[in-house]
Amino acid sequence: MNGPGSHREAGLILESDRCTYRCPHTGCQHEMAVLAAAVVYQLQALTAAVIATGAHRLMPASRHEWLTATDPEYAAEQATEVTR
Repeated sequence: MNGPGSHREAGLILESDRCTYRCPHTGCQHEMAVLAAAVVYQLQALTAAVIATGAHRLMPASRHEWLTATDPEYAAEQATEVTR
């Protein structure tokens, strides 16, 4: 998976139900496992960003992909430009 994809996946994990076992308290082991998965995806996204910008500058296509994944306003603006 690429960096923006990992970033999106972490966001989806955090927006979903964290515990599907209906535990009576927050912070149960199921919720912690889901949060740990989100952290792993964010770490993958960060690693991809560092690698992409470390040896050379972020290429325009990669920059567009990152901005689309991380900035909702930019993504909405690009979506309206595509439909024109």
